[in-house]
Amino acid sequence: MNHLINIISNGQSADGSFPSYSSSALKKFKPEKKYHTIFATALIVSCLNDIQDNKKVYEIKKKAISYLLTQKSSLWTFNYWAKNSKEYKMLPYPDDLDDTFCALSALYNYDKSLIDGKVLAKITRLLEQQEIRIGGPYKTWVVPTISPKIWHDVDLVVNSNIAYFLTLQDIELPNLVNLIEKAIRNNNYFSAYYPSVLPVIYFISKWYRGKLKKKLIKSLLENPYLKNPLNSALYTTSLLNLGYPVEKFPQYSIKNIKPYAFCLDPKIEGKTYYAGSKALTAAFYVESLLKLRKLETTSKDSLQKDKTEKRISDQVIKDYRNRFSHMGSEIQKISELILQKLLQADSEKQIILLPYFTYKCLDPKYKISEHFLSQLGLANLYGWVAYTIYDDFLDEEGDPRFLSMANICLRELTLIFNTVLPARSGFPVFFQKIMDTIDETNTWETSSCRIRQRKIPNFGNYTQLAHKSLGHALGPAAIFFKLGYDKQSRELAFLMNFFKHYIIARQLNDDAHDWEKDLEKGQINAVGAMVLKNLKLEIGDLKIDVKTLQNTFWKDVVVDTCQLILKHCKLARSSLNKIVLIVNPKMFDTFISSIEKTAQNTLVEQKNAKDFIKTY
Repeated sequence: MNHLINIISNGQSADGSFPSYSSSALKKFKPEKKYHTIFATALIVSCLNDIQDNKKVYEIKKKAISYLLTQKSSLWTFNYWAKNSKEYKMLPYPDDLDDTFCALSALYNYDKSLIDGKVLAKITRLLEQQEIRIGGPYKTWVVPTISPKIWHDVDLVVNSNIAYFLTLQDIELPNLVNLIEKAIRNNNYFSAYYPSVLPVIYFISKWYRGKLKKKLIKSLLENPYLKNPLNSALYTTSLLNLGYPVEKFPQYSIKNIKPYAFCLDPKIEGKTYYAGSKALTAAFYVESLLKLRKLETTSKDSLQKDKTEKRISDQVIKDYRNRFSHMGSEIQKISELILQKLLQADSEKQIILLPYFTYKCLDPKYKISEHFLSQLGLANLYGWVAYTIYDDFLDEEGDPRFLSMANICLRELTLIFNTVLPARSGFPVFFQKIMDTIDETNTWETSSCRIRQRKIPNFGNYTQLAHKSLGHALGPAAIFFKLGYDKQSRELAFLMNFFKHYIIARQLNDDAHDWEKDLEKGQINAVGAMVLKNLKLEIGDLKIDVKTLQNTFWKDVVVDTCQLILKHCKLARSSLNKIVLIVNPKMFDTFISSIEKTAQNTLVEQKNAKDFIKTY
């Protein structure tokens, strides 16, 4: 890998660009001309963007990005030729969307802040000007509409590179998907700017995950390609992008790294020329190796997966199913339905494995049996099933068929938590106190957070949000009680404080997504209350235009909400760091970080949206 990085570094010019070489030979590429293009630089940066911890790569990317930024137009379009090159004057091309969107993707993946709302507004205008119809596809060349027909082509790769950039912005355009899927169905991967199928499928593989993915893989496997390091890298990367289980990377010696034909250059006296460079070959090779190593590491981690974690998880699910196995088919069906719903939604595996994760965070000197941890996991699962059903009833949306299921689960979790530790430990009393707090909070919510009460609820310091879901902390708390700590201990206080702030942050995040839907149902969550207070509305004024509510949320409330979330994440982490028993807080820190990242991204999106509207 270091040898490849050295090749790339040695191929970089002082200004940060990468020269491109042109050859009239496709198979036996022999550099005949040296060009200065934007394309090679953008592609090399894209290949290296996933490398974060290499000083030499950092310097390569930093110089290349600075160079790319000097090459953009005021409209954020890019040309194939470098502005200061002789080709820019002697072989002039208009700016084009292929170079433009490859450069934009490289810039965005390097530093998202480079493509802010103002830039996105300009890109949106550009696409509107280039579209064949609303939502694409798009013409390649940025030229006036009165230009000759040759400059108005619609190319498969160009539109694929546009689609890739848009997916980075969480935008998918059906017209672009349809264009790609038509090509896949017809096995027609023609592009006017690339000499073979491989680069075309490579660019498609960067973003396409649709229904024809298997057919695209088949097309790649069945199409012949020249055997050289560049094509082998494109082939492997494409398969990995598409999720194909590549077991072995083609064994080409790194000594074979040299220029190979990647795309087409301008014809000279009617003769076709091809573009490539040693640095570009090395960059594609690096990208392929990185993806392969990541796959191998993931596979290895999967094989070495924590066997204890799997045993506990399997045991909890087995015990849960056994509890209902002697009962009627209807309740068995309901129990399985809710189980699958919870497991699918629980990407962090907190419902069943939170007690085990807590144990793994402790000093290894503490020994706790798998049976104890699985019992706590089972109690937590029962709690989530009951909570899910009861919550629907509290929101006046409950299904009476599920009520008995909730009652059974509540009885079972009560039995476990009342017997898993002896009375002298103090945990049963602690458990009852937590359950009382949950019921008090549910009563407050149903009596204060409904539109029919004609009063905006006061959430105060938002502890009510934590109290409603504090049952989630019972498993970890039981572990602390088992280790000899009681409700008066600082360790338990810090643990519960961690969960209080973590749950508040998580609930505010959920409320930020659900406030509008909740208002439609006659419910006022914490963020909905902020929106109403910001507008200084009386409850009777709730017939106000929905767009006014939405604008208030995005203009004002979303910033306050995100700042609140980040504040409680910080408080949660502060409490976590004070728990002496926890020597490896990585798992808990991951829970906090995922919420922080969402809030931080939302703040960036809100700023970009304001900039976009102002510029557009």
